[in-house]
Amino acid sequence: MIFYFSGTGNSKHVAEELGKLLNTPVKNIADYYDEVTTLKKFSIGVEKDDFLGFVSPVHSWGLSKSMSRFLKRTKINYQGNKVFAVMVCGDTCGKAREMLSETLKKKSGIKCDFVCSIQMPNNYIVMKGFGTDSDELAKQKLSTAELEIPQIADAIKSGKTFDRYVVGGQPFLKGRIIYPLFMKFTLGDKKFFAEDTCNGCGLCVKNCPEKNITLQNSKPKWLGHCVKCLSCIHRCPKKAIQYGKVTKEMGRYYYKKGDS
Repeated sequence: MIFYFSGTGNSKHVAEELGKLLNTPVKNIADYYDEVTTLKKFSIGVEKDDFLGFVSPVHSWGLSKSMSRFLKRTKINYQGNKVFAVMVCGDTCGKAREMLSETLKKKSGIKCDFVCSIQMPNNYIVMKGFGTDSDELAKQKLSTAELEIPQIADAIKSGKTFDRYVVGGQPFLKGRIIYPLFMKFTLGDKKFFAEDTCNGCGLCVKNCPEKNITLQNSKPKWLGHCVKCLSCIHRCPKKAIQYGKVTKEMGRYYYKKGDS
């Protein structure tokens, strides 16, 4: 069984392709949120002979808040399964691998046997200095990913080495200092707003994995528990959703089948 979190579709695509190749079910962790957030002891069972995998986007060189919360609040009934994780990043991963492994070990006593990273197109556009990739670079990343996903699946099944985890420079600074600051101070949604071009279609409400958006007077209203997955801003068909003054001239990206 593979558990994934995804905002713009990158991690979902990787998880679904791995699920097909490994012949194992794929589960969106957002489907479990009601239980995870309301029950003190929420547990999930995994068949003894099945794989146990996690596919998560990298946020600010660390583990996405949604996956971190899921792992911390969920007891996984581990039966000696082969455990793997794939960290989906735009460029580098920092300490995301260690964060996932540490959380799994502490909460459920599970040792992660295999962790790798895979690059997909960048989508972090709510801070100066970041942005989407050029069309050429995005296509290159997607093409490379399509080649690597079967290699990852083969390594998981066979126990072969797939030594691909892009740490990047200054991992301690990014993972142990910048990441905690990011989680504490930048996950708010007060700067999100919809311009007059918004037609009230409600796709932002439908696509938000955190159920953090509702419609008020046919315009999106954010409810205060955003994790900065940016699904709303990237999937808006009118490009009407903005974040302060930063995103007006920024590109938009979400995974669409056939892009690669």
